[in-house]
Amino acid sequence: MIGLFPVGGTPFLFQVPSPAAYARSHHPGVRGLWAVFVATSILIAACTSTTTVTQPNRSAATCFDPAKVRGLYDEWAHKAADTNLSDGMDMARVVASLRATREIALELALATAADPVAAGHFKDAADAYLKAPPIPPHASLASMSDSDIYRLDTATGEGSTAMYAGIGALNNSIIPFC
Repeated sequence: MIGLFPVGGTPFLFQVPSPAAYARSHHPGVRGLWAVFVATSILIAACTSTTTVTQPNRSAATCFDPAKVRGLYDEWAHKAADTNLSDGMDMARVVASLRATREIALELALATAADPVAAGHFKDAADAYLKAPPIPPHASLASMSDSDIYRLDTATGEGSTAMYAGIGALNNSIIPFC
């Protein structure tokens, strides 16, 4: 016998005593009761089963496009470099880079939506960039308050950390790259 199945036979669940066993039985009607019990059990199991176990769909639609993800990440890295604060930098460029890094993070969240962990990190990055203080178009770093500089630095740091966490989640994801 292998598992629940006898070698070369049918599963025990579907075996009904033979007529010879019925004839030897001291209890008349056992075969009929057994058959009714089995049929009823199968019917009840079929009607009350609400859980269907399915394997995840591993079709081509459930994978990440490596060129798109890599392209968006490279674009983000280029734009994020423009958000590093230093004396004499063009603050209008910082504002444009903050906007671009947020949009790229949202695009990465959409591109990786099949993995909720990675997509969540990219969404967190986009949200972090929203925490940056408003920067006037002709502002300079010297004209910003210390608290605004701190908020800007914190927002870009949190955004970068979340982006790296998203990339880490993609590297550990069960969803493959196409």
